Amino acid sequence: MFSPIELSTLVLISLLIGFLALDTTIAFQTLISQPIFSGGILGAVLGDFSTGIELGILMQLLWINIIPAGAAVFPEGNLASMVTCAIVLLLPEMSYPNLLFTLAFIIGIAVSYWGALLTVLDRKLNGKILNLAIRACEEVQITRIQLLDIVSVLIYFLLMSALAFCAILIGSYLFTLLSPVVPQILERALIFVKPILWGIGLFLTGQLFVKSIVKQ
Repeated sequence: MFSPIELSTLVLISLLIGFLALDTTIAFQTLISQPIFSGGILGAVLGDFSTGIELGILMQLLWINIIPAGAAVFPEGNLASMVTCAIVLLLPEMSYPNLLFTLAFIIGIAVSYWGALLTVLDRKLNGKILNLAIRACEEVQITRIQLLDIVSVLIYFLLMSALAFCAILIGSYLFTLLSPVVPQILERALIFVKPILWGIGLFLTGQLFVKSIVKQ
């Protein structure tokens, strides 16, 4: 099968997404994983900052109600947003921009739920690492504690990078297969997808804003 994305570019972008995803709950907590920032970062790296920001803002509105707090299982909206942005930015639209965006968004939704499952797996692995860290604390093995901490972060990084890699690769194959056979009438009909999502995003944001006022 043919992929229009160079393997080296795909690997680097997947690793960048994995790194940015660490900010969601694992490390940093500087908000760079939020779509409005990560979209701009991906856009800048891939040479289309304005599109990256536009998609980042749209994804931010759509996922604004998802708060990754505590041990709750939640869709990985930040990761999904980055994958959606990456697919749109990496693939040549070939006169099918609406199909490309729609496909990227659908894949992003799937990634959000697969990411949630991988996060649960990561938590289970971290539970085992925690037991090893407790044992290392009892034995005052500082170096081992530091190594276990690095390993726990590295596992999440690799899981999210691998998921991003697979999702973008699947997106590139699907778009390459679909774009030659999709009729122009369907491409024109898909022009409404993005405005509808903007409307949903603004509604969700407004609803959150109203709730915050009512609570006060």
